[in-house]
Amino acid sequence: MKFIKSTFLLACFCAAAISCVAEPDKGPSLSTLPLRWNSSALPLTVKVHNDFNIINDLDKGSDNMPLADEDDGDYLEYDMMEEMQKAWNDADDARDYFVLGHGQAASRDPASDLDDYYDGEIGIYITQDWYADVGFGVLAITSYFAEHKGDYLRMVHGDIIVNLQDYWFTFDKTNDTSSFYDMPSVILHELGHLIGLKHTNSKSVESIMYPQLGGGEKKRSLSFYDSKTIQNLYDNATAMTAAVRTSALGSADESTKSAGQDDEPVEKPKLIHGYIELRTDGNCRHYQNGKLIDTHKAF
Repeated sequence: MKFIKSTFLLACFCAAAISCVAEPDKGPSLSTLPLRWNSSALPLTVKVHNDFNIINDLDKGSDNMPLADEDDGDYLEYDMMEEMQKAWNDADDARDYFVLGHGQAASRDPASDLDDYYDGEIGIYITQDWYADVGFGVLAITSYFAEHKGDYLRMVHGDIIVNLQDYWFTFDKTNDTSSFYDMPSVILHELGHLIGLKHTNSKSVESIMYPQLGGGEKKRSLSFYDSKTIQNLYDNATAMTAAVRTSALGSADESTKSAGQDDEPVEKPKLIHGYIELRTDGNCRHYQNGKLIDTHKAF
């Protein structure tokens, strides 16, 4: 009987001890980690493809990118794409996110495969041959490549692609036709993704990062919430030591490196490839490496 009691007590003790051992911390899901660039990568030079002149043809405008509206004050010297970039620069006194006035157009045409956009040139593209794996209902996407850096994803490349196959767009802010979507509003939203912001789902919060845009709807300015969100994303970034910074810079977009004729092809570092959708119905989906990692509906 003593033996049975001793065995029973030992078993109880072992069970209690095991229950007190914490399970290994698996860490946060990649889908929940913040996205951002290293501060050394900012400001970004973003090149705009010439095919956006198609929109001017639809608007019966000029052959050039339309300039900012006359009532836009400080933005007068910029075209509409640059005006949207300057809005993000003006949202943060501590840093600029985009280089303005560089006057360079994207040197390549839109790719037929999203993986092919990893080319060392950050661009804004428009295509009439939309991606079957992205599907219908998507006005535009921001495609990004990033490295997992523990508590965040470090962006090393990104592009914005607008869907002209399924939707009509306009630069004219007087065009309230429900069948036309406001291009500057789309671009301002996608630029937010390009510098790391995710969606804001609640309509009770005024934000350009709301995941839905309606036909004829205009959102050409940032809110106080947008400014604070982007400031917090970069102000809260952990300072890098010189050694870590050097290491990080060494693994930046390898496609920007030039290789001689006798050099071996540069192998891409192992990266996470994701994209974020701006939809007409607010049922947004986020993908990484071809897998759906997050879905949410605007409310």
